[in-house]
This record gives sequence, structure tokens and C-alpha cells, in this order.
Amino acid sequence: MKPKYSELEIERRWLVDETLLPELDSLPMRLITDKYLDNSRLRLRKVEYRGELQYKLCKKYGKTSEISEPITNLYLSREEYHALAHIPRQELIRERYSYSCQGVDFSINVVVGKKAPVIVEAEFESEADAYECEPPLFCTQEVSSDSSYEAVRFAI
Repeated sequence: MKPKYSELEIERRWLVDETLLPELDSLPMRLITDKYLDNSRLRLRKVEYRGELQYKLCKKYGKTSEISEPITNLYLSREEYHALAHIPRQELIRERYSYSCQGVDFSINVVVGKKAPVIVEAEFESEADAYECEPPLFCTQEVSSDSSYEAVRFAI
């Protein structure tokens, strides 16, 4: 059962062959700073894009299938974000590049300041849509159901 007020996030993720990636400098990029709060499934997020800032607090409830998970996002003011930013946490900064292929919007995630694989992800309206998706040619191994490739693992 989906928790009250949550949305179902349906997402697939892949590792990539970095030699086949498009020129990232030509793609739109958002800088994402995630703070994974210790001993919880909460993520505090700051997104920087074209001079704009967005702040969110996300609760992830755990996978309900290999590619689906209920989540709840609460949008925060700058002051609310900074009030929570001091809670003990692990931080991860990523450059997220937008890339469209065959009508699907993909995100190419590059971790900043830490050694981590480049991971491509895409969100879908339904699991059927997700499983019909053919990823770009630079995608190699699918890691959607492998928890060792969740972003929180690279923050630790």
C-alpha cells in the first residue's frame, strides 16, 4: 500500500560507457546537493539551475518493486533548508545533465569530488512504460534494482 501523500517514483538506472557519452558541456545541467540525514530515509536537496535555487525534503519509503518506490517531497524555503542543513548527514554533490532520446528524458549523473560511476536514470509514468524503454547506446548494465548503486551509497 502506498503511504498517504506519497507519489510512486518509477525509475530505471544504468551504468554507462563514458567514452560513448555525448559532449556534456552542450547539455542543460543542474547542480544537485543532497544531504542524506543520518539514521533515516530522508534527503535534503538543493538544486541550482540557471541562477535559480530550489530546496526540497524527500522521504523515501523503500522499494515496492525493482523499479518503483513511494516518495514524498516537501518544498522548502531557503530559511527552512538552512535550518535543517545542520542535522548530521552525508553529502553528495552531482552534476545532472538532461538528455533526450527516443522521446524519453534521461538524466546523466556525474558525482563531484568523489570517485563514483556515472549513472543514467529516467522516470516513467508506469512500469509498463519503463520496461518498454530502450536506453541510449552509451548505457551498459542496468542497476535499477541494485541498492549498491543508489546515490546515498556514494555519499558515505
